[in-house]
Amino acid sequence: MILPKGAYIERISKKKQNLYVNGEKIEDFVEHPNIKPIVDSIGLTYDLAQQEEYKDIMVADSQFIDEPVNRFLHIYTEREDLIKRLKLARLLSGKLATCNYRCVGCDILNALYTTTYEVDEAIKTSYHERLKNYIKYVQKNDLAVSGALTDVKGNRAKSPHEQDDMYLKIVQTKEDGIVVKGAKICQSGALVVDETVVMPTIAIKQEDKAYAVSFAVESGNDDIIYVLQNNAYESKKRENPDWESGNPYGDRGTFLVIFNNVFVPWDRVFMCEEYQYAGLLVSNFSDIHRYVGSGCKAGFADTIVGASKLMAEYNGTANASHIVNKIIETVKGTEACYACGLAAGYEGVKTKSGGWLPNALYSNISKTLGLPALNNAVINLADITGGICVTSPSKNDLENPEIGQYIEHYLKGSDDVTTQDRMKLIKFVEYWISGPHLGGAIHGGGSPVTPNIFIKRLANIDKKKDLVKQLLDV
Repeated sequence: MILPKGAYIERISKKKQNLYVNGEKIEDFVEHPNIKPIVDSIGLTYDLAQQEEYKDIMVADSQFIDEPVNRFLHIYTEREDLIKRLKLARLLSGKLATCNYRCVGCDILNALYTTTYEVDEAIKTSYHERLKNYIKYVQKNDLAVSGALTDVKGNRAKSPHEQDDMYLKIVQTKEDGIVVKGAKICQSGALVVDETVVMPTIAIKQEDKAYAVSFAVESGNDDIIYVLQNNAYESKKRENPDWESGNPYGDRGTFLVIFNNVFVPWDRVFMCEEYQYAGLLVSNFSDIHRYVGSGCKAGFADTIVGASKLMAEYNGTANASHIVNKIIETVKGTEACYACGLAAGYEGVKTKSGGWLPNALYSNISKTLGLPALNNAVINLADITGGICVTSPSKNDLENPEIGQYIEHYLKGSDDVTTQDRMKLIKFVEYWISGPHLGGAIHGGGSPVTPNIFIKRLANIDKKKDLVKQLLDV
């Protein structure tokens, strides 16, 4: 089923959430200046699915309910699904210049689809059928689903069982379900979705089997608490929710999500103490999420390229050779990351479940290419813009009757652009330069060292060594 944005907002508005922003409990969260941009971002995923121009990318034919569904709820059953998923990521990141908040949920559903099939086959559980029923449910109702992966971890030198609930765990197994306790951190958009699907964050050993758990939970649960991130960008958004913050869709809104003895019925549990398969689930998810991330980073970089060119025009430097070269550098880094992602899709593999996974090696390499590409893009954008990217007066200064005339005069650029339009662009650049995006690029899909571990394992370096030995007969 494909529903309009209004249906999504109507559902979310009825939720009673335990939300805290900067120490204050918030009741009317949908219109809150820090939350509304997240709602609008997810809303765009519904809007575009209604538009004929984007239906090929935004909409897929479900194999479960015999009707079209939003691609964020679709299971990859052919190679082309992988390619369209990557294109979807780039499309939305280019239109939002921030997160769409539905990637992780989609990626976890696809990782679970493959993993639960293998678990059932090996130890005769029934997780795969439960998962398929759950997928039918979210598809029939066109629900927004987020994913929860990252535990707070506590002391990284200790394993989960050595420090109680610093990793989310099962605290009780009952006849009708399980009770879980713990917290997930850096959860993008978790407050304003219909459902959240939870999975482990690391491979699990036998002594930590209580932490090998995956399940789905409906938002609005009385036993779940959401605490919004707080940084300089979020403070600015509260002070002046207009164009001063740089991006109308805001920055990546994430939450600390506290599970305070949450009950989960069995039909929503997809892993319960099967510790030996937690690593497989994490690996399948990581390959998918790093793959999709190459599309996200390319879309972000598209907005940086556009801002770089526009700023050069506003500053009267569009024809300077060093400016042109910096924009070209950004394009090369962007397309190298995206091309590697496409290769991962085209070299994807069909699993026993009938689902598809991207090529693991290329997925991990795309992650390692994406971080420096985005980092260099931001540096080039700052260079092209000049120091004003972090020293500009505010929108309120421009509109102040006593000093506005001076701001209007002294922040003017090219003759054919207004001071306000130039300042809007400067604030968008500031959003990229000093906002939290770089941290997200570094750690989204895992810290930078993690892909290298997979690359070393997957690259068949010894086989390449043998090629040289055969060539030289040594």
